[in-house]
Amino acid sequence: MPQQRFDGKVVIITGSSSGIGQAAAILFAKSGATVTIHGRSENGLQKTMDTISEAKTPKEKIHSVRGAVTEESVLKALIDETVSKFGQIDVLINNVGISNKEGETNSRSIENLDYILNVNLKSIIHLTELAIPHLEKNQGKCYQGLHIHFIQSRKQL
Repeated sequence: MPQQRFDGKVVIITGSSSGIGQAAAILFAKSGATVTIHGRSENGLQKTMDTISEAKTPKEKIHSVRGAVTEESVLKALIDETVSKFGQIDVLINNVGISNKEGETNSRSIENLDYILNVNLKSIIHLTELAIPHLEKNQGKCYQGLHIHFIQSRKQL
C-alpha cells in the first residue's frame, strides 16, 4: 500500500491483536488510516498499538476494543465507539477466526461446533449488519477474512 493512500479513512479490523489482523492494522495505519483494533488479548492489543505508534501514527488515530466477538456488546462497541470517536467507518475487515474452542478436548462436540459457528460465521454477519449503514454513507468496503479449517475424521479406537 502506498504511503498515505488511506489518509482520512477509518478502518475496523477484528482479530488484530496478533497474526494477519495485527499486520493489517499496522499496514493500514502506516498508509494513513485511522484504525480501530480488536482482540481478546490485552497484551496483544497493546503490542499492536505500540507498533503502530512506533510507525509515527498519532495515538489519536488508534482506538482499541477488547472482548470476544461472541458478545453482542463487543460488536456494538466496535461500531458505536468507532463512529463516536472518528465520525465514520470506511472499511471493515472481519479477520477473526478460530478452529476450536480454547480448552475443548472433544473437537467434534456440538458445543465446540456451536462456538466455532458463533465466532467464524454469526459474529461476522452480525458485525457486518451493524456496520452497513455507516459503510454505505462513505461508499465503504467490507472484507471477510478467509479462514479455512480442516477437521480431520479420526477412526474411533
